[in-house]
Amino acid sequence: MKFSIIIPVHNEQDKLKPCLDAIFSSETKDFEVIVVDDKSTDKSVEIAEMYPCKLITLGENKRAAYARNIGRANSEGDIFVFIDADVIIKKDTLDVIWQSFKENNDIAAVTGILSKDCPYKNFFSQYKNLYMNYVFRKCPKYIDFLYGSIIAIKKEHYLPFNEGFKITDDTELGQRYKELNKKILLNPSLEVIHSKRYNFKTIIKNDFFVPFWWSKSFILHRGYWDIFRKKRFAHARVSQIISVLVSCFLLISLFFQWNPIARHIFLSLLFLFILLSYNFFLFLYKEKGFLFLLKSIIFTYLDMLVMGLGILTGFIDCLVKGFCKRSKRLFKTSIQ
Repeated sequence: MKFSIIIPVHNEQDKLKPCLDAIFSSETKDFEVIVVDDKSTDKSVEIAEMYPCKLITLGENKRAAYARNIGRANSEGDIFVFIDADVIIKKDTLDVIWQSFKENNDIAAVTGILSKDCPYKNFFSQYKNLYMNYVFRKCPKYIDFLYGSIIAIKKEHYLPFNEGFKITDDTELGQRYKELNKKILLNPSLEVIHSKRYNFKTIIKNDFFVPFWWSKSFILHRGYWDIFRKKRFAHARVSQIISVLVSCFLLISLFFQWNPIARHIFLSLLFLFILLSYNFFLFLYKEKGFLFLLKSIIFTYLDMLVMGLGILTGFIDCLVKGFCKRSKRLFKTSIQ
């Protein structure tokens, strides 16, 4: 059983070497590595050329979904493994993938989670890493989304990534697997390290645009049915969605503090906000202590506001631009 490891790369000269070093240190050796350079302007290509990779360079920046599809079209393996250039796999990652398929022969794909370990020690990097670890560990065994940091798909079940999505094409792909009744396994033992440094600006930008594109998947794949039946859409639970709404109403209530009723509403909403995120806050306290928790409570509120704005903007964009019809048209032109 041969693995094809496909890595889309765009200006990742500082991350690509550790990524490739980890791959070529794997216990399993039956694999090929396809690096698809998405019109980098740094030294990413030169770094890739130092390794026994199949290197594909694109003439223009086409984004990750296109790069993944190109990589798959030029691969020869039985299992396609997609990782990002800022991901560091473990020595047994390929073995864990193989065991996942062996023990669950009815699945089409397997995806994993981020390790709690993060190379960057600043607050925003640690917070984001722990948030993703926590959220994914709360997901069920079989899921309807994929996570771009670590995806493995059987050759016979491969579907192309939708190039109409600038980001969250992994989530959108998972929805198509669900609609075809193909099972995706979330294996918590399939842990990878995300070597990405966040600061305030980058985490806010990320947490606006991910919900922006998440909302498009929600509309395109009629996610409201999942909300009613499964109490979640992709990795977002109903409690998280309610937290976003509560955060927005909290902000609105601040402008009416002259009214005694509004003050009571504000306190009630604040209590509800803490209650909805209580388990997450407890998790952060156990991992990082009280000071980190205090920072996290304040930032979580701000982050929820940003996510809410991203979702709202995404919905409006879908209505104004007719995104869903356009997305389906773009998908038909994807590399098969």
